[in-house]
Amino acid sequence: FPTRRSSDLQVAICDDDVTDRVKVGELLAQKMRKRGEALEITYFDCGEDLVDQFESGEGRYDLIFLDIYMKFMNGMEAARQIRRWDQRVALIFLTASREFAVEGYSVGASGYLLKPVEQETFEEALNRFFAERYPRLRRSLLVVNGSAGRRIAYDDIMYIESRRMNVRIVCCHGTEHSIRKKLDEVQEELSGCRFLRCNRSYIVNMDYITDADEDFTMENGDRIPIKVREKKQIRKRYFDYMMKN
Repeated sequence: FPTRRSSDLQVAICDDDVTDRVKVGELLAQKMRKRGEALEITYFDCGEDLVDQFESGEGRYDLIFLDIYMKFMNGMEAARQIRRWDQRVALIFLTASREFAVEGYSVGASGYLLKPVEQETFEEALNRFFAERYPRLRRSLLVVNGSAGRRIAYDDIMYIESRRMNVRIVCCHGTEHSIRKKLDEVQEELSGCRFLRCNRSYIVNMDYITDADEDFTMENGDRIPIKVREKKQIRKRYFDYMMKN
């Protein structure tokens, strides 16, 4: 399984036709060389293996190319399964027909590429992805402990908790970081609309909220309390964000 490096674009290519699989990989590698950016590709020849990786918690990709017409589990069913675990990964379908185009909206497809894949249409699809999605991966929070420092991608931050003089940063892959800082200071450093201060002690990444009731339930099952006096306004901000994103 791929080891996530925040500087790499993580891509899965799932197609039961080895020729198409290799061609997409070559076009992608060529594009990334032009951009001078790092790339890691994982290849799959069936939807079941890709879905199994997400089920085991190892599926961590920024972009997935997914063939619709495959034996056993087709690409659309694989996409529906993947969306159970990951709502953010971009999906680009590979297909010989556009008959699934409408259905693709239900899984948030970022685009379709008709086979045989042409370089021009591939470039257009990649450019849309980079313009709309990939820049978010570059945004990050600087975490400094003593003389050591590192950046944590916003996409990886699930929520941030204040604990006395420290803050605890809980990330989506089960990792945690602790730094000596006030939550107010961290809030000032965060940019973008996805982060919501829901009470005195917590900031949540709204992309990871799975349920908004009396509390926010996060993807890992943690429940984050919402400030009672401002519950209506805080919930409204969350629902407004979800409608726009």
